[in-house]
Amino acid sequence: MNKKQKNMFGIGIVAILILYLSAQSFTNALSFYYEVDEFVQKADSLKDNIVNVNGSIVKDSTIWEPEKARLTFNLTSKNATITVVSNEGMPGNYKEGIPAVVTGYYVNNTFVANQVVTKCPSKYGGDLDHGDHNETET
Repeated sequence: MNKKQKNMFGIGIVAILILYLSAQSFTNALSFYYEVDEFVQKADSLKDNIVNVNGSIVKDSTIWEPEKARLTFNLTSKNATITVVSNEGMPGNYKEGIPAVVTGYYVNNTFVANQVVTKCPSKYGGDLDHGDHNETET
């Protein structure tokens, strides 16, 4: 092989590697969104797959361990509930009773989340508890 052929071969290998990694990332980005009850029905067939699960955070289910940045809570929809564990810290607008999407995988009857996204509580009803306010009435 001459120098030009070696360069073209090297560029081809790099291009194939980039395409492969892009396809993997694209597949993960397109993972389907399941409601908790749908996910529970299909959990065995989804093991080891990264999935997104929608639900509402169950009131009085949160365990926050700040020294480990571990957040554990239950997520529910309709008639099913799963336990979610995340070691990624607590989202800034985390509140029990609001909708959330968790991204991760299911192992040993626990959903291990590498991302927890809570939805804005003001969009889902005026009766939700929005936390303590440090405003004083005038």
